[in-house]
Amino acid sequence: LPPSGPAHYAARRALWLTPTKVHHSSPPSSSRQRLEQLLNEPAAVNNEQAWKDGIEKVWKGLMNGGRLKRSLPLTLVIKVIHAGWLRDPDTWPSGAVAPDSDQDPAAD
Repeated sequence: LPPSGPAHYAARRALWLTPTKVHHSSPPSSSRQRLEQLLNEPAAVNNEQAWKDGIEKVWKGLMNGGRLKRSLPLTLVIKVIHAGWLRDPDTWPSGAVAPDSDQDPAAD
């Protein structure tokens, strides 16, 4: 690698962005298809039945430091985490609503 500086950064970045192994795409498992189906429903992250039907199990596994048996798309993982946060009173107080924008409403 080049010495410290922009060239070093560029070389490190190029190494980091180079895929290390080829991912063979296999058909999604039935459990992944079920989780996708649950999370693709409107307002799934707020739906208690969807939570009990499978989202909760994935959430608990992740929060207990478990590893996924099979890879999941990041979009699904984010929805699982979001659903868990909504049920955790220390993370998301009951009845709290996220603002539409990060902009301070008092500034308007």
